[in-house]
Amino acid sequence: MIRVLHCVAGLGRGGAEKQLALLCQATRNSVDHQIVAAGTERFCYPGLTESLPVVHDAGPGSPRDPRTVWRIARAVRQQRPDILHCWLPSMNLAGGLAARLAFPGRPRVVASIRNVDDWKGPVRTFTDRIASRLWDRILCNSQAGLACALRQGLPGEKLHYVPNGIVERKRLTEEARGRLRAELGVPERGVLLVSACRLVVQKRVDRLLDLVDELRMPFPQIRLAICGDGPWEQRLRAGALAKGLAHHVQFLGALDDPWPLLCAADALVMASVREGSSNTLLEALQAGCAVFATGTGDNAVLVGSEAGWTGEWSELTAALARALESPEMLARFHEAAVVRAREFTVGKMAAGTLRHYEELAAAAPRTVAQETPWGQRGQVGNAER
Repeated sequence: MIRVLHCVAGLGRGGAEKQLALLCQATRNSVDHQIVAAGTERFCYPGLTESLPVVHDAGPGSPRDPRTVWRIARAVRQQRPDILHCWLPSMNLAGGLAARLAFPGRPRVVASIRNVDDWKGPVRTFTDRIASRLWDRILCNSQAGLACALRQGLPGEKLHYVPNGIVERKRLTEEARGRLRAELGVPERGVLLVSACRLVVQKRVDRLLDLVDELRMPFPQIRLAICGDGPWEQRLRAGALAKGLAHHVQFLGALDDPWPLLCAADALVMASVREGSSNTLLEALQAGCAVFATGTGDNAVLVGSEAGWTGEWSELTAALARALESPEMLARFHEAAVVRAREFTVGKMAAGTLRHYEELAAAAPRTVAQETPWGQRGQVGNAER
């Protein structure tokens, strides 16, 4: 069985953290997973917490803190994994350095790119190019993220695309869907739009207030439910009041599980200026929810040509208006969305990741130390390694 130690900055609410838990759950019969986590956040997705393996504490410090790097190295020395899988940019460098410090017998290192990191300046991109020498493989969950990494000079032979996966779930019955819409104050023939994301600058949820403001005259029964929290929340609330949208916009806060809301919605709207591969977008498709999104990141790849619309923000409102004027078009989007979501399963994500683990593990000869159970590996002597 392959032994993998996952290196993460925290286990709070986030797409990468959820994919990590799904991966651990789906491959637990083939991979012996462990986690070393910095920060104080702990995993919070209902139904998946019990799937997590043992979590080793790397302390509350920043991933750039040398003490954090040393604690990760200590966990590597104690656990002796075949592979150290680093999640998110904050841990790619820390994990790569920690693996080097964990001599003798450093594990193979897998780095992750889970966004389109075009925000990085020359110093950061240069650092990443140097750090890439510490990594044996770089897994990207979006084609756009992989292309950006290539432009920034990361080695193409190490870059590989493994798309996100979503768990198959049962949609709400029409009765339950109608009940939830009524609880949200959506009129019987009204339109329910949903935004589900962190309320941060790159998500540009303020644009969605403009969208509702523009559409409320031709579609007076339009409603927007905003699910999420973050530093922009108070600004957005103030903006909704200033535009007189109190009757059309609701702020629901961060939901443990937005699935029922996505099932009840007519469309997911996204105005992001930066995305990688959005879990929420995939879940919306599976819920039978049409998607209207800016064409950033892999949005167009995920939605395809029949499950909604992606493109420039300046054209999004008009595209949504056309669909709202044609119930038949919206119904076709809903049907195509469910079909499209079937292309992105947890099984495919797990199988793709496992293949990379197997290739890397096969490249390193197994030793006596690697056959030692997890809990005893810290006691194995150098001669056995």
